[in-house]
Amino acid sequence: MSRTHWFDRPNPIRRRLLPTLLALALIFGAISSVSAGKPSLGASVGGSSDLLLVLDASGSMWGQIQGENKIVIARRVLGDLIGELEEGRNVALIAYGHRSEGDCNDIETVAPLGPLDRAGLTKTIEGLNPKGKTPITAALQDAVDLAKASGRKSTVILVSDGIETCGGDPCALVSNAKAAGVDFVLHVIGFDVDEEDVSSLECAAQAGGGLYLSAENAAELSGAMETAVALPAETPTGRLVVGAKLNGELLDVAIQVFERSSRNKVGGGRTYRSPDTNPRQIPLADGEYDVTILALGLEGNLRKQFGIEIRNGSTVEKQLDFSNGTISIGATRNGQLSDVRFEVFVHGTKEVAAKGRTYRESATNPNTITITPGEYDVELTAIEMSDNVTHRFRPITVEPGKTVTLSHDFASGEAVVKVVRQGALVDATVRITTFDGTEVGKGRARPNPDSNPQHFDIPPGSYLVKIQVIGGDRFEQDLEIRAGERTSATFEIP
Repeated sequence: MSRTHWFDRPNPIRRRLLPTLLALALIFGAISSVSAGKPSLGASVGGSSDLLLVLDASGSMWGQIQGENKIVIARRVLGDLIGELEEGRNVALIAYGHRSEGDCNDIETVAPLGPLDRAGLTKTIEGLNPKGKTPITAALQDAVDLAKASGRKSTVILVSDGIETCGGDPCALVSNAKAAGVDFVLHVIGFDVDEEDVSSLECAAQAGGGLYLSAENAAELSGAMETAVALPAETPTGRLVVGAKLNGELLDVAIQVFERSSRNKVGGGRTYRSPDTNPRQIPLADGEYDVTILALGLEGNLRKQFGIEIRNGSTVEKQLDFSNGTISIGATRNGQLSDVRFEVFVHGTKEVAAKGRTYRESATNPNTITITPGEYDVELTAIEMSDNVTHRFRPITVEPGKTVTLSHDFASGEAVVKVVRQGALVDATVRITTFDGTEVGKGRARPNPDSNPQHFDIPPGSYLVKIQVIGGDRFEQDLEIRAGERTSATFEIP
């Protein structure tokens, strides 16, 4: 009888997921089976292993996503998945929290391990009614016991919308089971858990040699389930190990790994601030990769990027130090403390990492700011000068525990421009420009002594002063400005 493969079935979600699944298959050393033919779920890709599903049916699964209960979404997604599994594949389903409230022993193998009973398993899933707590560790223990008893390779997939609520430690359980030689891989799908610290779940996935996958809606849950089922039960021996610290303490960073040739994302995770996941281990097949690290909860240049190569199952270790460095910013004008506004940008961008002012007080000038390590551009703007004259430092490199000292003296002279007619003050606009037309000062000389003459603090140099009498003629003359000096120009209007 002919068989319809899962790649062939008309489903827009699968079409969008295909590049990701191919990349993941490559990373787990299964690209040959994918390229040789389109396997159905449960066939050559991952199909040789028993499939042990562990489903969260606790009370929180009545929560809604886009107006639909999470348990309803999970039932539908699991039903679709079961409809695509290979005939004869060994499958079991363990559910927790579905029979009583407040019971940490409410765990049941609702479908014993055996050849796929598509109709029976679907009916069982439809009958799950969320009520109770979240005993993840005890549920995983039941899955481990099934895997151990079978003596075959097993793929365990945990779907949970929350963390352990019964005091267990899923990471320790999985670690101990693997150390005892139980042959399984664990993938964990966090379903709508964005607001929680899921380090214990990520740690369990890491200890189980599998992936932690986040799903925030029905489409993402479907994609995550198909990804987890399609992967083989063996993980590659290569590893990227990433640790991160801030001032000696563990730091939470997000890790993304991309295959260099295709630019497909093939791995990732977070370190959190737990020694169970920091450093974080990401399994990788032999190949070349680009890695992006984003520090979470800090300000400054939070991104680090580097390339790695895994060869012959090697391990690449990266310990990243985001410990603070400092930038000391001082400013003077003609040798005296000056009020300057400064902005610190991530190098090559307009992303502001820090900003402030020096003022004219020794307590704040120089102004020392604390910032994460990285490359930055610093821009100083002389508030006291006309037209906000700027000075830039770029790039500067901030290193952990070190200070970069920046100082700049803004040289300026004062231009005093008066407009009169037969001794009387005249209403006119005043512009000062360079000879190429760049404006460095502008004002209005009104017929009163408060604004006529006009005063401008501008850099030393040669300028044109341009006068436009209100309702009258235009006049201009050259003006030479010297640092620290006052230069006056009086326009006698005929």
